[in-house]
Amino acid sequence: MSVLVDTRKGKRPIFSRRKLKEWGFAYAMLLIPLLQFIVFYIWVNANSIIMAFQEFVDYSDNGGEIFAWSLGNFSRFFNEFKNPQSMVVAALKNTFKYFGTAVVMIPVTFLVSYFLYKKLWGYKLFRVVFFLPSIISAVLFVTTYKRLISLGGPLDQYVFKLFGKRVPALLANDKTATATIIAYTVWTGFGVNMLLYQSAMSRVPQENIEAAALDGCPWYRELWSIIIPMVWPTISTTIILCITSMFNSTGPILLFAEAGQTVDRPATTTISFWIYRKTQGGVDLNYPAAIGMFFTLVSVPVVFFVRWLFNKIDPDVTY
Repeated sequence: MSVLVDTRKGKRPIFSRRKLKEWGFAYAMLLIPLLQFIVFYIWVNANSIIMAFQEFVDYSDNGGEIFAWSLGNFSRFFNEFKNPQSMVVAALKNTFKYFGTAVVMIPVTFLVSYFLYKKLWGYKLFRVVFFLPSIISAVLFVTTYKRLISLGGPLDQYVFKLFGKRVPALLANDKTATATIIAYTVWTGFGVNMLLYQSAMSRVPQENIEAAALDGCPWYRELWSIIIPMVWPTISTTIILCITSMFNSTGPILLFAEAGQTVDRPATTTISFWIYRKTQGGVDLNYPAAIGMFFTLVSVPVVFFVRWLFNKIDPDVTY
């Protein structure tokens, strides 16, 4: 095999041609995601930060847009935020509803994962049922859910047989639309976290579980004193990931919209969906860029504080 030799200093071969080809192939494969990261993350976010501090002034003679440096976008946002009836305030309220649901789902999912870990009767079936929404198209599940709750659907027929009343139009009613979509997110929200929790629980040494059983340890004591401390790194990771999506929490609002319906109504819109709707027209992109930057600046310190707090309380468990 041919090699490269440093003849000037008389040293031993540094790299073989085969090794250089392997490294070249590896770096060529890394180049593609690196370019994607630079273009679609660094450049896009840097451009969004610049846009947040610019305001449209006028059109130039050649048809181009003229922008001026300004804090007007942030001033506009704060003025709108002061109005309780504004779209931003309504979107923020709905966002916190979805975020609160995601937080509540963490202990619920963990508890369900624990009972599946204990291999209760039918645990394999329940494991498939809970994880199924994560591998099937969201469009299919939303369509199925809408059929279930629609007039004449299974839920409507069941309620009519029991109480002689029809189910109202849950998605069309502003008072029940968000709650109905949140119920859907609960139905489909077990998948990934449940898989992570069960994987972490499966690594807990069985000797500890058997010793606790010999001492007459009840299930809730086993859960609190053995399972939770040993899988705490996984729990803390899922909580931190949940906190990072504080202002990105949203349901599949667009999929629930009826044909011809205005989807960005105050009763259902969220911050992330409202920003998405603002960017669809391609006009006044600076304002949503400023709003996105503001909520990013608010959420970053919260995420770092939660991470620091969990690192402080993280039990020192090795196995």
